[in-house]
Amino acid sequence: MRLKLPNKSNIISLSLGSICALGNDPWALWHLSILSLIVWFWLIIANKVPKNIFKKTFLFGFGYFAISLIWIVEPFLVEPWIHGWIAPIALIVLPSFLALIWALFAFLGHYYLSSIGIVIGLSLAEYCRLYLLTGFPWATISYVLLDTKAEKWLSILGPYGLSLFLLLTCFTIAIILRVRKKINVFLAICMICILFFVPSFFEKESLKNLNVSVRLVQPNAVQEKKWSEKFAPIFFENMIEMTAQQPKPDIVIWPETSLYLPYNAAFEELDKMRTAAGESILIFGALKLDQTNFLKNSLIIENRNQDAVFYDKAKLVPFGEYLPFIDLMSYFKISERSNLFGWGFKKGNGPELLNLTNGLKFIPLICYEAIFPNFLKPSVKNADFILQITNDAWFGKSIGPQQHLAQLRIRAIEYGLPVIRVANTGITAIIDANGKVVENLAVNKSGFLDSFIPSRKKSTVYGLFGDLIFLLLILLTVAVAFIIKKFINQKNLNKRIY
Repeated sequence: MRLKLPNKSNIISLSLGSICALGNDPWALWHLSILSLIVWFWLIIANKVPKNIFKKTFLFGFGYFAISLIWIVEPFLVEPWIHGWIAPIALIVLPSFLALIWALFAFLGHYYLSSIGIVIGLSLAEYCRLYLLTGFPWATISYVLLDTKAEKWLSILGPYGLSLFLLLTCFTIAIILRVRKKINVFLAICMICILFFVPSFFEKESLKNLNVSVRLVQPNAVQEKKWSEKFAPIFFENMIEMTAQQPKPDIVIWPETSLYLPYNAAFEELDKMRTAAGESILIFGALKLDQTNFLKNSLIIENRNQDAVFYDKAKLVPFGEYLPFIDLMSYFKISERSNLFGWGFKKGNGPELLNLTNGLKFIPLICYEAIFPNFLKPSVKNADFILQITNDAWFGKSIGPQQHLAQLRIRAIEYGLPVIRVANTGITAIIDANGKVVENLAVNKSGFLDSFIPSRKKSTVYGLFGDLIFLLLILLTVAVAFIIKKFINQKNLNKRIY
């Protein structure tokens, strides 16, 4: 019996998808991403069989997501004797699911609109990842353009409009390589110039620091020890010591779940925190039990001049903090508390704008919420900054923290707002309104960072209109695609007649 060798074109699609992923952080090899997209479009344009379009897109997507999301195994290795068996499954299932979304939309786009429909389908697939099965928009294709001139388009087009622009540019270049016509060459040159050179002429705003000092505390509590009866009090005392250091800043910020006891029961610990903070505003993360004995993952503001303010995390991690489709699961008698933590979490009400006693207003984000670009929109107009508290200890020593930080930098560009990020094990950072990291504490380091909050920019186009611009661009692209398809069909019909 002879073994059947894998199809070369399938291997090429899988490999090109893997190469495309290298444009994401921490590699940032965006040249390779663009090159791989061009080559893949060049290969797939000539393919007229819908079944093959589906297969090639799935393989390209699987390669892309398998590399981009390689960190997904880390949370299951914190307690490998319990959850370790899930790690290889997660590394196959999640990329497969996301690749399936790409493949389905590319197939439908090609079926109705021919080759350019693949671009439209992929762009819509990226947008739909915001919502499908509770949403998971990690590693959006436009993120490979971070730290290039093209990143400035994020403030106008947002991540999905820029994804459409990037895919159209690569598709047009691939068309040139297939059909060498002057009009195609002209279009490709125009699109490259618009994508990479036009942003240089965007209006530049001078950015200054606000006269408000902050201290960002990074305890480096590794996940294996974070909740340990032996080590948790040690991490807590280290944070108390760092908070009490002189001179005191205006605001002290601790990371997500930095209080190792539920807020309702940590009376002595809270007294210590208030004493260490003194007159400073203290912002920290803690778990809080509600009246139904469910946990809420909360951001809490404590200050002598105001009552405690609470923000409850609204975007919970599927299967980690809650079980999606619980109504369906309850039919099969699966408990709502059957998640990675072994406890039921309840979500908050959604994005909020919180006020500080010094007059500043900020949008709070807890960990996972930062990956959703549309989550912030209702609150950005009057905000002075974005604050994310997070526990990236779940990522271990993987590439997860770098990618998480990169997505937060993109939120800064989209909305023209500075970002303060306080992470348990890093990367803690201050990001200006242009998306540049001003100061940071490296991953897996204990310490604190004193600095000032940067100023915001004027409202961005994306901040005002959100993804409406992307949806209008999609409609325009679909209309053009229909016209082109009708023209080609009419031309082919005339050839057959004559």
